[in-house]
Amino acid sequence: MKNLVTILLLISSNLFFSQEKKEEVKESKSESSENGKIENGVYICDLIEWEIAIPEGYQIIKKERIEELEKKGLEAIKKEVPNGIIINGHPPQLIGFQLDRFNYFKSSLETLVGKKKFTLEEHKLFTEKLLRDTYSNIKELKYELTKSDLQLGKHNFYKIEVKIYSAKDDRHLLTQELYNAYINNSLFSASINYTKESVGMILNYNFEKSFEKQ
Repeated sequence: MKNLVTILLLISSNLFFSQEKKEEVKESKSESSENGKIENGVYICDLIEWEIAIPEGYQIIKKERIEELEKKGLEAIKKEVPNGIIINGHPPQLIGFQLDRFNYFKSSLETLVGKKKFTLEEHKLFTEKLLRDTYSNIKELKYELTKSDLQLGKHNFYKIEVKIYSAKDDRHLLTQELYNAYINNSLFSASINYTKESVGMILNYNFEKSFEKQ
């Protein structure tokens, strides 16, 4: 499970075309500036019009911890990334909160200024392929992947859900849900990970509710 967590953290990073052809994954430096604030248990983003409540009992994930795991995961999927594609291993983080290391929500916002970007449909197809290629090479795991399009507030999102099982006994290990949308010439990404359906319902409801006012 430890190796699985590092891979999941990385795959929920932002993906975009490089303006120059590259043959390796680029590890870019993360921004040190604050991207929002927390007031009365609500995260208020400074970069886009977005607020999300932090559920009771959840702890804020330290940015340094996310970056540490993403750095380890960066090595795990290098061989699955085609030439000409850059994956930002450390996208600017917005807010993340968790019950534990397997049950959490995290979000990021990657500016697309000066970058040749995917259409949202192209981004969805590329992310799906990257997920399938990565999980297919992990012999200890089985997976089920579904994708859908949805509107949250005034924004068009796509969602990819991956249910991960033990190949040995078909035991459910983890569910990961990835949400992506273009907002203000940036790629907004959110990742919801959970081992229990009840936790997934809370995190999904909380996330979708955060866009109701828009």
